Amino acid sequence: MDERVRELLERVRATAVTVGEAAEATARYAGKCAGQMVDVAKLNMKIFDLRTDINALLRQAGQAVYDAHRGADTDDEALTQLLAQIDGKYAEIDELKERVSVLRAMRECPHCGASCGREDKFCKHCGGVLN
Repeated sequence: MDERVRELLERVRATAVTVGEAAEATARYAGKCAGQMVDVAKLNMKIFDLRTDINALLRQAGQAVYDAHRGADTDDEALTQLLAQIDGKYAEIDELKERVSVLRAMRECPHCGASCGREDKFCKHCGGVLN
């Protein structure tokens, strides 16, 4: 076989190996990102559910306050328990938001203040270089 053809085939083989390795790394990264997106979606659903629960508890507390305003006897202990439940659910939301932030691995652009991914090289908002 001609030496130039052999050299060309070797370069093609080396390029194919490089492309294959890059494809493998990209697939791994995409899989990791997809898994993180699923986890973030699950956490956001939990936050939504907690906010729904909070709204129901706030409605109950508001009704108790209004009933007291209208002169009805109120159970102060029950109202205190409702407020404690609301506080607990807000604390859960704060914890879940922190977990979402960690999963997203966000950081702030030093140029415009937009949220960027931890591994981003450039800001998606202003195009500035991220350190």
